Amino acid sequence: MILDVSQLIQNDGAVKELDFSSTLDNLSFNGQDIVFETPFHLKGAVKNIAGVLYLNLTADVSFTTQCARCLDSVSVHFPFEISEAFSKAEPDTEDDDITVLESGNIDLDEVIERAFVGALPINYLCSEDCKGLCPVCGCNLNHETCTCDSDNTDPRLAVLKQFLKD
Repeated sequence: MILDVSQLIQNDGAVKELDFSSTLDNLSFNGQDIVFETPFHLKGAVKNIAGVLYLNLTADVSFTTQCARCLDSVSVHFPFEISEAFSKAEPDTEDDDITVLESGNIDLDEVIERAFVGALPINYLCSEDCKGLCPVCGCNLNHETCTCDSDNTDPRLAVLKQFLKD
């Protein structure tokens, strides 16, 4: 979605209220697929303060991803904040947080995706006590038990194990 801010950037003190929904393509983050179940709902405003446009939005979306331990599907409702600053001209200071506008438009899809990915935790778990997968046979230990030998002692350290027996 493209937001036209050409009039807004010319009027110091101007404010534009925003309340809209946006959809993004499913994406992959940290090796896990993210499938969006709902569109992003965004609400907030763009304000022109001394020639700099400040975009502040609250956003929320629901999506599914995989548990990092057992690979089961996890449904997540994810609220997050978006705060960006844009300027038509190069800022006087060396502020890396201000994006220079090439035109009178802001690509909101790009802003939403960048803020979403930046707010995501490294991974998700289906529950805090998820047992994960058996490292030998690969069965999901949350749903079944396996009879695999759980002694995964590094052969280089086997001598120490014998030392403890003595």
